[in-house]
Amino acid sequence: MSKSITIRDESTMRGIMLRVWELVKHMIEGGPVAITITRPSRSAEMNKKFHAMIRDIAQQVTFFGKRRYDAEVWKALLVDQFEQEKAAMGEPLSHPGQLITSMDGQRTITVRPSTTKFRKAEASEFIEFLYQQGSEMGVNWSEPALAIYAEYREAQEGRKAA
Repeated sequence: MSKSITIRDESTMRGIMLRVWELVKHMIEGGPVAITITRPSRSAEMNKKFHAMIRDIAQQVTFFGKRRYDAEVWKALLVDQFEQEKAAMGEPLSHPGQLITSMDGQRTITVRPSTTKFRKAEASEFIEFLYQQGSEMGVNWSEPALAIYAEYREAQEGRKAA
């Protein structure tokens, strides 16, 4: 059994920690229990958001005005560009891409950063990046992508006001 519990602020921490205590007390009967404390990563909802935006870009933009690529290729291009811009600003991704040598030693292979390893803040910044890039490329955002971006901006404004 795996259980994830998120503590958002100190006001709820005591009650949540009491629930954790009870959960561990119950689970320990079945054997050792491992507890891991981490910061939340990006959500499945964020994943849906940036994939809708990437689909819009892939359906409308030609690469250097010559070739259309599918969403998978555009995702690789956009994630790479995002990584380069973050590094240039002195804010490298928490899990950057890598250049590795092929097994036969004849080629260099680029392993792009995985969006599944984006921290929540990185995923948010990636959504902003996609909106900015797509807008600069003349993308007419679909209704789902516009709704996603509006929802994202509203949530960001709500956090700033709090």
